[in-house]
Amino acid sequence: MFSAHELIVAPATVPGPGARAIVRLAGDGLDTMLARLFTAIAPGFAAAGEPARVVRARLAGGGLGRVWGPVPVDVLHWPGPGGPIGGPLAEVQLPCSAPLVAAVVAEACRHGARLARGGEFTLRAFLAGRLDLLQAEAVLGVVDARTPEELAAALDRMAGGAGGALGTSRAALLDLLADIEATIDFADETTPDAVPVADVAAWRAIKPRLEAEQRALAEVATHLASRGVGSGDLPRVVLVGRPNVGKSSLFNTLVGRDAALVADEAGTTRDWIEARIAADSGPACVLVDLAGVPDGATDDPVEAAAVAVAREQVARADVVVVCRDATAAADCAWVLPAVPRIDVITRCDRADAGAAGIRTSVRDGTGIVALRSAIAAAVAAVPPRESPATLRMAVGVAAARAALAAVLPDVRAAAAGSPADEALVAAAIRRAVDALGEVTGAEIGTDLLDRIFSRHCIGK
Repeated sequence: MFSAHELIVAPATVPGPGARAIVRLAGDGLDTMLARLFTAIAPGFAAAGEPARVVRARLAGGGLGRVWGPVPVDVLHWPGPGGPIGGPLAEVQLPCSAPLVAAVVAEACRHGARLARGGEFTLRAFLAGRLDLLQAEAVLGVVDARTPEELAAALDRMAGGAGGALGTSRAALLDLLADIEATIDFADETTPDAVPVADVAAWRAIKPRLEAEQRALAEVATHLASRGVGSGDLPRVVLVGRPNVGKSSLFNTLVGRDAALVADEAGTTRDWIEARIAADSGPACVLVDLAGVPDGATDDPVEAAAVAVAREQVARADVVVVCRDATAAADCAWVLPAVPRIDVITRCDRADAGAAGIRTSVRDGTGIVALRSAIAAAVAAVPPRESPATLRMAVGVAAARAALAAVLPDVRAAAAGSPADEALVAAAIRRAVDALGEVTGAEIGTDLLDRIFSRHCIGK
């Protein structure tokens, strides 16, 4: 069973070179743990109820200091009950040494902490009300962002974005629901028969408030529709083939600029490069150019790394464009994923290709229009892919709008003097509140929480 009070520890920075690394600790008994691990220089660690502070310290001489010496560290300490996760939290900044980070984590575990599960720090912040569900998921979006568009969308969600507007609408609808029950003398939500309401003035006050929330939800829906998707949400079309078959030249022609380096020597492309293609008609996609596929294993570590990266990109492909030189007899040596495949013969201006596929030449433009059409058709058949947070937000907003739209005509009629069914109106508003609660995380099942936060990195 999950506990938000257990003392947990985890590295919060990715492995690799850098100036500083961070180890994060949280939970009951944090003060005792910090005293065991570190010796404060100035000022001392904060006491419960005090503001957060940065404490200069060093590894404790009776513990890690015996092995590592008096290594200086900075500890950002939130003593609780405030702070980012609603309880005691410390972020220890220390030299970026993987063995040192591992030693600090191991020492904390030896003194009673346990290694945090993926997303556990973020989950505690969510349960303490410091983040709504969309902001919590945005933490993962920031970690996984591969393009400026993806990062901007994730940061927007972390800052509140549409989630803040939905929280405001939900609160307004809750107030409206309470006023309907009190002002119109709606005695019981399960009352089978509507009680006629003679107070037209009450309905006249309710009508503009309900219309305002419907407009607010419409604005959020428009914002979601116009935000667009990041490159990570678009279908990925991957150019694959043997070295020096003209993939990079074809890539540059398709994207309309010299994005990839082109040379006659094999192996010019060692990494992968991507570019977004916004089609004039049909869906956009991300086109990916890879290193060439070698015939067999290689002893060159750089080439081996390039092949590993290429295999990873091919595995993520939604469509593969298999490129083959018109003068070559052999096809791609790899087993490709079970996704739509487009066969392309490149450099057809140099030779007559007998193999099946779209004949292309970047020199005279042969086949480029046909290839663009084939890619557009293949991409159109790929199921749309949205982030879980964006998809759930859109579904929740649509459900809330539908619930309000179902009773708006009745409320407008009541404001004009016709009788209204208060139970029907209140039930619809409650459905809208529940739909928005599922979006923001105010009402959500534990199974969904597990699925969301288990995807986060350890230490987040």
